[in-house]
Amino acid sequence: MMNKNKLKLGLDISRINHIISRKVDAAVINAIDDNLTVSQAYVIDFISNEGEDREIFQKDLEKEFDLKRSSISLMLNNMEKSDLIIRVPVAEDARLKKIILTEKSMKLYENISTAIDSVENKLSENITLEEIKAFQRVLDKIRKNLE
Repeated sequence: MMNKNKLKLGLDISRINHIISRKVDAAVINAIDDNLTVSQAYVIDFISNEGEDREIFQKDLEKEFDLKRSSISLMLNNMEKSDLIIRVPVAEDARLKKIILTEKSMKLYENISTAIDSVENKLSENITLEEIKAFQRVLDKIRKNLE
């Protein structure tokens, strides 16, 4: 006999992920140039935030966005063609190329950041810091269960 009260965490997470993705995508698309994809906007946001403290390489993007090397490589090639990034060889290892935002993408960053922040603020409305920390601990446990 099937338990009708069975938890369906995967389905609940999938549903909320879909809603968040739609909201963030809509906010980012509304804030940026039509020639920029939402994924590229997230990459610009990540490089702008993390690139202040360290050099960013393709492997960092693969890890951050949980995407395959080929997917990130294709995106970076397109971003380079659109003058959003440049890839600069590192002196110690010419095979490594750090990713640097261009003037064009730096101008887009403020709009991208504002759009992402607006959705993030909406997500945390009426939720205490303690509840957010508890939620993040639960998400970490779920992530570890799936590894």
